[in-house]
Amino acid sequence: MANRVLLRFTEIVCPPGAPADRVLAEFALLLAALRPAARRALLAAFRAFDQGARLYPAAHGRRFARLDDRVADAYLRAVLGRGDGVAAMAERLKGLIVMCYYELPESKAEIGYDPDRYIAAVSRRRLERYGAQIRAAEAAEPGEQAEPGEPGEPGEAGEQADLGEPGEAER
Repeated sequence: MANRVLLRFTEIVCPPGAPADRVLAEFALLLAALRPAARRALLAAFRAFDQGARLYPAAHGRRFARLDDRVADAYLRAVLGRGDGVAAMAERLKGLIVMCYYELPESKAEIGYDPDRYIAAVSRRRLERYGAQIRAAEAAEPGEQAEPGEPGEPGEAGEQADLGEPGEAER
C-alpha cells in the first residue's frame, strides 16, 4: 500500500514527466537514514493522507492512491489550504518528496544548480585570503596555537568568517 501512495504523491507534487521511480529511490535513501520510529511515523503520515481522501467529497470514498490526476491534485490543494495541523503535515510530506526530486542530477541541472563550482570558487577565495593562517595552523605543534595574522590582515580579532555569498562563484 505504501508504495502506491508514495508513487501517487510523487506524481502529483513533482513536475510532469519527473522520473518517479528515481525520486522514490532518493526517498528510500532518506527513509533509511531515519531512526525506525521516525520512519514508521513518516509512513503512517502518508497512510493517513491516503486514507483521508476517502472523506473528500470529490473522491467518492476512494483512497488518494486511486484518484485521477485532477481529483488527487484538488484533494492535496484542499488539504494544504486548511491551515491546520493536517495541512502542516501535508506540507512537510510534500517538501520531503520535492526535496528528493531536486536531489536528482537532471533536476539540479534544470535550475542551474552546480554546487561543486560554487564550493571550488569559495575554497579558492578563502585560500587566497587565509592561506598564511592555514599554513601556520597546519605547521603548529599539536596543542599549540598558531599566531594570528598581522593587524589589518584576515585573522585579526573580531573579523567575520568568509561564508561566501550565493552567486559569487562567477566573480
